Amino acid sequence: MIKVAFAIIITSMPHWPSVKYQGYLYPDMETCLVSTEMYVEQFRAYADSQGDYNAHFDSMCFETESYPIDAFGGPQQGIGFNA
Repeated sequence: MIKVAFAIIITSMPHWPSVKYQGYLYPDMETCLVSTEMYVEQFRAYADSQGDYNAHFDSMCFETESYPIDAFGGPQQGIGFNA
């Protein structure tokens, strides 16, 4: 098993019947936190450009275990990774 980070970004607006959410998977917590912050900034800028100034965005990252994921590649090799 490997550790992966999962992000959830939740969007809500006045008069919506529910919240909207999106999930993203990352190879580590640091990448999750940085990427999620960038996504929220982009979503907020887009909402503002559409006149949706009351849009509320919230995000969270958490670690979980997973079987290895091919898209994340194998063990890192190179300087500093005991290649």
